[in-house]
Amino acid sequence: MAPKTRSVAKANHRNYVRKSDEFVRSAQQALDRGDWDAAVSNAIHAALCAADALTVFYSGTRSTGESHQEILRLLAGLRIERKDLDRNLAHLRALLQLKTTAEYEDRLLGARDATMSLQHAVRFREWTRARLATSG
Repeated sequence: MAPKTRSVAKANHRNYVRKSDEFVRSAQQALDRGDWDAAVSNAIHAALCAADALTVFYSGTRSTGESHQEILRLLAGLRIERKDLDRNLAHLRALLQLKTTAEYEDRLLGARDATMSLQHAVRFREWTRARLATSG
């Protein structure tokens, strides 16, 4: 089944880049305060917004599916070199594995989870920005 999407004007990819930047800053601030679950959640949203920026720029669409796995399928369909894409999607996958725990479960995450999540988000965001810069 094809991922659920909606059309978005290509120029609006910048809005998702800005949102990603804001979530990274929020994740860093939460990490600095010791708010581990908030840091993880903000890192996840930073990466998801970066993913939206990429899909909007390349295909004029963003995922609207209920499952975040749909964004992975949408990204896989972009015209980006496969090895490069797979290597960087690993950052997004690692973040998505923590999403349910960080936002819905009773288990609390720790400093290591928060630090690793922020690193994954920053790396994914930097890669996304590089793809946008070389394709613009």
